[in-house]
Amino acid sequence: MNIVPASHGLDATLGASSGLRSGGVHISDVYNSLYQELEPARYAQAGGPPVIKMAMGLAWEAYVEACLRRAGIDAYRPEEGTTPEGLAFSPDLILIDERGIRRVGEIKLTYMSESETLGEPKFAKWLTQVQAYCHHMGTSSARFYVLFVNGNYRGQRDPVFRAYDMTFTAQELKDNWQLLLNHARHKKML
Repeated sequence: MNIVPASHGLDATLGASSGLRSGGVHISDVYNSLYQELEPARYAQAGGPPVIKMAMGLAWEAYVEACLRRAGIDAYRPEEGTTPEGLAFSPDLILIDERGIRRVGEIKLTYMSESETLGEPKFAKWLTQVQAYCHHMGTSSARFYVLFVNGNYRGQRDPVFRAYDMTFTAQELKDNWQLLLNHARHKKML
């Protein structure tokens, strides 16, 4: 038997979003820039984000969306929106519950431990992201679907899938959006 590594030819497309994105500045550009400044050791990666992990996350998103459809959960991927300031944004999902309440849905795959709550500082970037989407989607509610690949890093090392519902105050959403706008203006993104 002769086994030889082969070129797969996918380097340019691995990790690319399957959704269409317009040109210009996206909210994700703003919160990514903000967190690169706030936590450079964690977020300022040379060479950009790890494309294989991004590809895994995108595959997970597609799988969870398919599971939601099979379960009869009213969820859809919204078209890309634009803020009044001209920033594009695209939440993973909009969910509508049995009472007709809309919530922003975000699907995450992470190697972080699930031993802490989403209110812990290590999840701050996720909260900044979802609050920006909530602000522009006109809802104060969000749901995260999270796959913790390594469980809690203690006794539970197998993947764990969790869902979390959140409700934000109008002031929290307003303050979060102002923070992002201030950063975007400071960085001349607007």
